[in-house]
Amino acid sequence: MKNVAKKLKEIIDNNGPDYLSEEPYKVYKILVEEKAVDRKTAGALLYLLTTEVSSGVKPGADMSSVSKLIQRECSFNKKMADRLAEILIALYSKDNEKEWKNKDLAGHENFCKEKLTVKWEGFATWSVSGGGVDCYYNADIVLAPAKNLVVNEDLEKQLGKNRFMKTEAISSFYGKELRNYLDREFEEYCTCDDYYQPVVEDFEIEYYLKEWCKENGFKFISCEGEGNDSGFEPDSVRRWIKY
Repeated sequence: MKNVAKKLKEIIDNNGPDYLSEEPYKVYKILVEEKAVDRKTAGALLYLLTTEVSSGVKPGADMSSVSKLIQRECSFNKKMADRLAEILIALYSKDNEKEWKNKDLAGHENFCKEKLTVKWEGFATWSVSGGGVDCYYNADIVLAPAKNLVVNEDLEKQLGKNRFMKTEAISSFYGKELRNYLDREFEEYCTCDDYYQPVVEDFEIEYYLKEWCKENGFKFISCEGEGNDSGFEPDSVRRWIKY
C-alpha cells in the first residue's frame, strides 16, 4: 500500500493539497490507468475521497483508530478499512505534512525573487487594396516582480486551486500574459492607419513594456529587440508565397 500512498503524494505534489477531495474521480482514473492499485481498492479510495475521512487523519495517527473511522463513515469491512487506513497513514505522514507546509505558495514566493525573461516574436499585417506588408518584431525582455506585485486575477484563481504551483509555471503564465499584451499593441500599431505603411522599426516597445509593468507591479530591467517588414507585396505575389 505504500506504493499507492507514493502515487497519491505525487498527485498532490503536482496538483495541490485539495486535489484528492476536489477531483476524486480523476484520481481514481490515474490510479487505475497507471495500475498503481487494483480496481477494487481504487474504487474504495474513490468513495473514501468523497467523504471527509481524510481530513480526520492527523500525522502520527494509529492504524486502529483510522480503520475504525473508515468502517464507521464508509461502512467498509475491517479488511478493506485496514488497507485504506494503511494508505492514509503513509500519505499523511509527519514528513509529508512538513514538506507540504514548506511548499505552500513557495513557488510564488520564489517567483517574486527572480527575474522574468521573455522572448517575444511579434507579427502583424498591414493591408490595403491590392497588397500589403508583413510586419515583424523580435525582442528579448527582462523584467522583475516589484514589491507591489499585483497578483493577476486568473493566476490568483490558479493558486487557489493549486497552492503548490511551481515557479516555472508562474513564469510561464506571466510570459504568456506579456506576449499577448505585446501582440495586441503591435497589431494596433501596425494596422491603425489605412493609408500609411507602418514604420515597424519605430514601434516603441519600451514604452509599452513600462506601461505593462506599471499595471502588473513589475520593474523594467532591459529589452533588446528590432523590427522589420517584408516590404510592400501585391496580393498576387502574397497569394503565391502563401500557397
